[in-house]
Amino acid sequence: ILVVYYTINVCFEVFLVHKPWANNFAYPNPQVTAFYHNAVDAFGPAALACEARRKHNFDRLGDKNRELDSHATRLDFVLESGNGDIEDGKDFPLNNGSADEELHQGDRHHSPDTHPETQHRNVRLRPRGQASQDENWTPSFYPTGVGRELRSGRRSWPLRDPEEAYLLKHFVDRIASFFDCTDRQQHFALHIPYRARYCNTLFNALMALSARHLSCTTPFNPYVSDQYYQMCLETLIPTLNNHGVTMDDDLLAATVILRLLEEFDVPLAGSDLRGHSFGTKAFIQGPPPSATTTPSLRQAVYWSGLRQEIYNALSLKQAPDIDFSSLHSLFTALGPDTGDCAWANQAIAHCADVLLFSFGEGPGSVAVHENLQKQTEQWSETRPASFDPYFVGGDEVEIGGSFPDIRFNCPWHAIGNQYNELARILLSLHDPGIPKFAQEVDQRIRKGVWTVCGVALANDAVPPAMVVGCMAIHLCGDRFTDRQEQEKLIQVLIRTDSAHGWPTHALQRQLRETWGMS
Repeated sequence: ILVVYYTINVCFEVFLVHKPWANNFAYPNPQVTAFYHNAVDAFGPAALACEARRKHNFDRLGDKNRELDSHATRLDFVLESGNGDIEDGKDFPLNNGSADEELHQGDRHHSPDTHPETQHRNVRLRPRGQASQDENWTPSFYPTGVGRELRSGRRSWPLRDPEEAYLLKHFVDRIASFFDCTDRQQHFALHIPYRARYCNTLFNALMALSARHLSCTTPFNPYVSDQYYQMCLETLIPTLNNHGVTMDDDLLAATVILRLLEEFDVPLAGSDLRGHSFGTKAFIQGPPPSATTTPSLRQAVYWSGLRQEIYNALSLKQAPDIDFSSLHSLFTALGPDTGDCAWANQAIAHCADVLLFSFGEGPGSVAVHENLQKQTEQWSETRPASFDPYFVGGDEVEIGGSFPDIRFNCPWHAIGNQYNELARILLSLHDPGIPKFAQEVDQRIRKGVWTVCGVALANDAVPPAMVVGCMAIHLCGDRFTDRQEQEKLIQVLIRTDSAHGWPTHALQRQLRETWGMS
């Protein structure tokens, strides 16, 4: 009965909404097809169907981004003024109210958890087609309700769909911190939601990532993310096809947002397909934005893309596929009056350079290693005093005991210290002058991992800090042989997964096999 019901809905969508006789409708329509497949997914082998469709989408965008990468010199990036303004140096006409008030005008008197229309989150799990108690709330997975305004090219504001409002607020409250960890201006929390009003591709990317994160951390319906993702590709891929179209900041932001969604999708797809890393690579292969100018959205996108590339390289234990030669200027560009975020980004750029040395072709020279080691220590010695923790529990890092409790004032303070420690670990692992498994080196590496994990747990409200902790465990987890130490490292992975939805199940399984744990 339900299959028949959805077939009727598809027919209704085709003949009454799209009016093929009036618009020279061409079959098959990808959106209608996607909606039909989503309906079938509810009754058949849903995981397999979604995985196949998701892989197909990754392949499509991956092909386009590879083509984009091969034509990288043809990209006409619109540079911002560097003063933090948006849209060619002009501010959008922001209202006088706060950003939070502006984003949630229709929900001033209720939080998402207490709003009468969003009070029961399991509404997303009810049988498809069952009507909502509120006639104005059409669930996102309902075949004739998703993105009606997007398909017509119009979007009214403020939002009228409580579910979309909930997803937008979730992005601001929980997702933006993945990108804004070294951005004092918080561009992804404040600017991206506003710009999404005028860019459907960016809006759909935002909605898809927010829904995916909710499905990883709550019983939220995963098909919601798939549908927004599909609609995002329907506008993004044709844009990438047109090499004459300027790759503006909105599309760049959508690309890094989809890249993060791809990272969340690792356990669903089975392996990280990296379809969108090609798009970010074409951007970050260019010269980095100045470390001393006022932060802009383009800078925020650049550094987010670079952190994603570092994560890719560490995941595969291979050199980043990017030319980092232009980053070397950052090592001498910072002075005592430079902002803290620039110092944190310098540590990230340095870690990328160390990765290139560690996993690049051929053995690294002793001279290069010594220079990188000197830069690592120089960052620790010359960084502003604001990078000092405001609380440290205990005097010494004791491996096997409790993780050190090292708390920082701001996310970028934690991130900067973690990436610098990660660079120190990598240099210890790939020191050409000392055997890899020398006892002194092994102790130094394990202490570094223990410190990075301690910073992650003490600053667990910063999702990227927890992710860096997982990166350190992935890199050196096999060096821990004590069962108590192993259990504590596993708990870091479990906590990262449960608190932030970051996929660590595969790494947990790999480490348990390596350690011989049942």
